[in-house]
Amino acid sequence: MISPCSHITWEVKPSQLPAPGEQGAVFLHPMSLSESPFNCPLFGLIFSLGLALLFPSYWFVDRLLSCAVATSAERSQGWALRLLRLLLGVPLYLLLFLLSLPLGILGLLLWAPLHQIRRPFCYQKTSHVPPERAIEGKGTFLFISANLCLLPDGLARFSNLGHTQRRTARICNLLALPRASKEPWGMDGKSEDSASLCSTNDVLAMVETHKEDREFPSEISVGFPEGADFLCLQEVFDGRAARKLRRLLAPSFPHILYDVGPSGPYRCGFRFFNSGLFLASRYPPLAAKYFCYPNARGEDSLAAKGLLCVKVQVGVNEEQQRIVGYINCTHLHAPEADSCVRFDQMSHLLQWVADFQSENSEAGEVAVFDVLCGDLNFDNCSADDHLEQTHHLFEAYRDPCRDCAGRDRPGALGTLLRAEHLYHEAVNTPENMKRTLQSLDERKLYLAPPLPQNPSTDVQHWTGRRIDYILYRHSTSFPPTVVDRFQFITQLAGLSDHIPIALRLSVSFAPTTSL
Repeated sequence: MISPCSHITWEVKPSQLPAPGEQGAVFLHPMSLSESPFNCPLFGLIFSLGLALLFPSYWFVDRLLSCAVATSAERSQGWALRLLRLLLGVPLYLLLFLLSLPLGILGLLLWAPLHQIRRPFCYQKTSHVPPERAIEGKGTFLFISANLCLLPDGLARFSNLGHTQRRTARICNLLALPRASKEPWGMDGKSEDSASLCSTNDVLAMVETHKEDREFPSEISVGFPEGADFLCLQEVFDGRAARKLRRLLAPSFPHILYDVGPSGPYRCGFRFFNSGLFLASRYPPLAAKYFCYPNARGEDSLAAKGLLCVKVQVGVNEEQQRIVGYINCTHLHAPEADSCVRFDQMSHLLQWVADFQSENSEAGEVAVFDVLCGDLNFDNCSADDHLEQTHHLFEAYRDPCRDCAGRDRPGALGTLLRAEHLYHEAVNTPENMKRTLQSLDERKLYLAPPLPQNPSTDVQHWTGRRIDYILYRHSTSFPPTVVDRFQFITQLAGLSDHIPIALRLSVSFAPTTSL
């Protein structure tokens, strides 16, 4: 029997929500209105004090690693500067670390125990929910998923990515660009693309068309699509990076869940990082719960990887029924050889999603989507990943890029880049990366190859390792759903070793009738 660890889960119950249509409804448990993950403000102050005392030691170790580990871009600048950093920087930061150690130990003693009573995620809300209006029963939702590799600078360099704070600022500017005017689905009764969704019959016809020709509406895009509804990020491990993201994304995404997962002592070990998950939403959450994978091992046991389940309200219909959706964010076990660990985590994931939706579903609600986003750390073309490819997760959720186990659809691309080539001219700008990915021959040089590597693989069927996913549930319990567009986005060229992806779903359902 699979069950989450109770001391690292927390949820907001929909049973405590105001009635639909109530002026100024917030849809959150009163306890969650505070950004502090502690019930008692005093604990929050002690936690912050502990972090402040820890920070100098943390920063000096980070700078020490940054001096010792060079990116390929820095190595190309010559050996003189690197030698200077090694001879001067390493001894200096080592000395400063030793001097800061007493304060760091005191901070650790204050900070670590409080994780046992800390809620496993924080919530930021920057606007009030407007009064609800009835909707027409049709709309589109845009999901973006990206692994940003926002580790502390010294650790990010092992993936050939440096200057974490500088990268964060650039990523924030790209994600927070002015968006196309698009009212939430429950605000104006329609979405930006509702003109193309004339009726439920139209959507049903579109579904049948896609079944017949099995077309995959994919494209390689230089920029992020406008009007994103949900932004699911992975590897936001650095605290300062998370603060920048929250501050700069707040105007576009009023609801943000961050600092997900517990750090500190765990069983007989110690977790140095949280899960790295970060969810930004334009819609208010009704319920949220975090589950921590119990079977992490090796270097992955140093982080609290898990699953974040969130239920959001996207509007109400003419019968004053809540229109809701479910979005689940995760990051699976990383080491390539540990297929069994990932397989077990996928089983946990399915059970936890089912439990969460069972616990938080309300009579009379209309659920319009159930989406799973994240870095699953396996692809659909590698022979070494056959175990994960055949998991029954793909019976519950549909992968728009997948034809069958072991084969992707034409147009699908790998999302993991070769770390050693991140700064090559062919992929160091969004435009150059797009041109490279469009070439069947050139993409093989810059995308990570399937495992095990096989030089004789037909280039026409070569996609690279597609380890980032946006999956959606397609079943009779949900309204007709059509994939309008799937995008591989090159805008983070030189800023991450992953290619972000975006999925636009069209959803329609028949209006209810009162007898």
